[in-house]
Amino acid sequence: MQDRTVIMKIIVATFAGLLAFDTAMFTTMLDLPIFWRNLWLGFCIAFFLVTLGAVFVLCGDLNSEHSKPEDATPKE
Repeated sequence: MQDRTVIMKIIVATFAGLLAFDTAMFTTMLDLPIFWRNLWLGFCIAFFLVTLGAVFVLCGDLNSEHSKPEDATPKE
């Protein structure tokens, strides 16, 4: 896998994680009406799911590149 692709996936996961953290702070620390708190909570959950998905996609791509070859001899 190319380094540029891996770096972009890491950047997306990091940025979404930071946005999830920020929106969680907006949900809990700002004195807003219930509509805005629920809206920020929705954004927080959405960004968290994007972060989680990006991490799993990144780990899955990295594991597929480093799997054992079929003709490898077993260790004794």
